Amino acid sequence: MRATALIGLLALSCNDGDELEVEPAPFGDCDPIDEGLCALPWPSTFFMTEDASTPSGWTNDLRPATMPLNRDGVQMAPKYWNEKDGTSTLGPIMFYFRDVDGADLVGHPDVGAYAGDDATIVLIDAETGERVPYFAEVDATAEIDRERLILMRPVAPLRHAHRYVVGVRGLKKTDGDPVDLTDAWLALRDDTPTDTWDIEGRRDYYDANIWPLLEAQGFARSELQIAWDFVTISRESSLGRAEWMRDDAAEREGTDGPDYVINQIQDDDCEAGATIGRTIYGEMTVPLYLEQDLPGSLLTRDDAGQPYYNGDTQVEFMVRVPCSLIEEPRPGLILQYGHGLLGDFGEARTGYLSQMADEYGWVVIATNWKGMAEDDRGAITLMLATDVSDFAMLPERTLQGFVEQDALLRLARGALASDDAVTFDGVSVMDPERFAYYGNSQGGILGAGYSGFSTQLTRAVLGVGGMPYALLLQRSADFDPFFLVFKAKYTDHRDISFLIGAFQTVWDPGEGSGWAWAMNAEPGEGQVAKDVLMQVGIGDAQVSTLGAHIMARAYGAKTIAPETRPIWGVEEAEAPFTGSAIVEWYYPDGAEEPVENLPPDHDADTHECPRREPAAHEQLRDFVETGVINQYCDGICEGVRAETCD
Repeated sequence: MRATALIGLLALSCNDGDELEVEPAPFGDCDPIDEGLCALPWPSTFFMTEDASTPSGWTNDLRPATMPLNRDGVQMAPKYWNEKDGTSTLGPIMFYFRDVDGADLVGHPDVGAYAGDDATIVLIDAETGERVPYFAEVDATAEIDRERLILMRPVAPLRHAHRYVVGVRGLKKTDGDPVDLTDAWLALRDDTPTDTWDIEGRRDYYDANIWPLLEAQGFARSELQIAWDFVTISRESSLGRAEWMRDDAAEREGTDGPDYVINQIQDDDCEAGATIGRTIYGEMTVPLYLEQDLPGSLLTRDDAGQPYYNGDTQVEFMVRVPCSLIEEPRPGLILQYGHGLLGDFGEARTGYLSQMADEYGWVVIATNWKGMAEDDRGAITLMLATDVSDFAMLPERTLQGFVEQDALLRLARGALASDDAVTFDGVSVMDPERFAYYGNSQGGILGAGYSGFSTQLTRAVLGVGGMPYALLLQRSADFDPFFLVFKAKYTDHRDISFLIGAFQTVWDPGEGSGWAWAMNAEPGEGQVAKDVLMQVGIGDAQVSTLGAHIMARAYGAKTIAPETRPIWGVEEAEAPFTGSAIVEWYYPDGAEEPVENLPPDHDADTHECPRREPAAHEQLRDFVETGVINQYCDGICEGVRAETCD
């Protein structure tokens, strides 16, 4: 907003003496219209500068003093946020009123109320003037009422490089009185002169760009309790570096894939009842784009801030050949598997996956999710406990992981497919033309990003996944240990909730959120639209189904008739059909899903259930082999948690 504000300043400083004169000055470190935190409301053009050189027309301009300070006196530096030309397309919109009553907010059980005449909050697309669907909630993760932010969440990805306006009215405190408004906000809204440029410098901007849009949606200026705008990040700023890395690596690797060696072959006795007859362990040589191939490392940056090739690195991988293909050699589908939270590729040895591979004749390949694998656990914890300024290390190392996953698939379709280790009776059991991705939990979250990133994949099965992380973390029992780290370092829970939301801007390209439009709605250059099958469990205490619902809307997925429950914005369809789908499994003995941003009861968690359902296996088989979505449940998809998951 700064360029626009400066023009307004020059006009204001040349008045005839009837008004207060305010000298030109940069905006302050804190936005005075919301005194909950220095950086609130978030996101906001108050912390941006208009910049014609960027695709969005803006650049983030966060000041160091704006960001949270931990109890050790370490203040988060905004360096990696200021590289961007906007904020996340799926991150939360955050603001604060003390003692606010959440009863009048549009909650996720009733998303459709966002369009109602009595809605207390409106999110407007500034280009079209139309309302944008969202839900809002008072942060229940805070133990102290006065430390609860209001979290407003888009229910589908916002457009890249787009401006949005937020307006709030009619909110009350828990005692029934209207929420308290800041003096700065009242001065801005009511045209009361002040001696601060943080208010005077944006009057013209509000007159031209904010008040008219709100009034057109029935939000009268006089009733507004707070209002502001923000600009989302452009696709180029969010994904450009990742796409360059992907394309550069593919050119270096060639059609045969990267160089590789096989280190170990482990054969098991198929006649004795084994499902996997051969497990191959190898290493491939993959282009490196990190400063170092170590946990906690960031991407390389040239003078323009772009990554560059930094030599090669050795990456371990595993191949699992089922007995069915060894006993009757034939080309089998290549199934790339993605492991769960901070784990490793050894998860691909799981019994249910081995049984599926044997029954359906699939070769399973896997490597680690660099950036969010077991080896990264210590570096992530240390960063959270010391200085979150370097949070970008997590998604940036994950992007190197995407490059390595893509390299493994290219290798499996290339030179590895003709290796003697996967050849039986003169027949290769790996079909380079038949392949798909399958991942669960983190494998469904990062797998969404990797699938959007890859120019090879056309089908992906995302088990118990969701997006964005900023929504998932607070609703996940898995995040509890990291919450404890945060609580030990920040004295005010508002700082913790803000950080989780602010992280999303740099996290987007390292998970599904940044690639939401690229998956199939607007594939990038050189990409094809992907079809996605999501299999999730109601009552999941580790990955909230709300995140899967956001995925479903982003991908144009449908529920399968009879749908387990309606999902707002998702169409129900009779099977069989092609395209993308979401299937929710219901477990009567599973956990109830809280309305608040809290995890369900971990003792009744359904997270492990859908991947073990025989009907889900058959559905998955049809999808990865043919692209057809079929229904194998008798009625709604329902199971018994105690029999399936434990």
